[in-house]
Amino acid sequence: MTLRVLGLLVWCGCESIPVVFPGDAGARMCSPSTCTSPLVCEVGGDCVECTTNAHCSGATPACDPASKRCVPCYGTVGCTAPYVCSPSAAFCVLPCTGVGGNECPGFIDMCRSNVCSSCNDGDQCATGMLCDNRLGRCVACLSDANCSGATPKCQQTTGVCEACIRSADCASGGCFRGTCR
Repeated sequence: MTLRVLGLLVWCGCESIPVVFPGDAGARMCSPSTCTSPLVCEVGGDCVECTTNAHCSGATPACDPASKRCVPCYGTVGCTAPYVCSPSAAFCVLPCTGVGGNECPGFIDMCRSNVCSSCNDGDQCATGMLCDNRLGRCVACLSDANCSGATPKCQQTTGVCEACIRSADCASGGCFRGTCR
């Protein structure tokens, strides 16, 4: 594939600067009119679920700026006290100190990295589930290797197998909440 290069004169009198057009390099380019609702066009030229929290609602009220997906929480959005959004994944957790006995309720009986955790290894999870050791929670997948068939991609934020994670995973259209549209 050949790339178009445009020489621009810089006002300082310097030599021309080559500019490569992203559409020529194989990148997906969108405009607000090319993204099928509810997808929105982001600055990088891809149809995504969100670019701001205003694009999200319901059980997923926060926009994760890295994945451009609506998630259960991000930063201070989405959790009700005493729960806080986990700094390492987009879900609400119950904080704990790990000092002076068990602060965690019910079956979530361990304090790990200042968060109430439900597992330390896979033996503490239901059959077919895996322990996400980073977060101390049971999930369906840790990587794409744990997924197959119609849902070959692991959404590591939630630990769920989905059809797509980003629009580039789709043959056409875009990815919305794990489904190609």
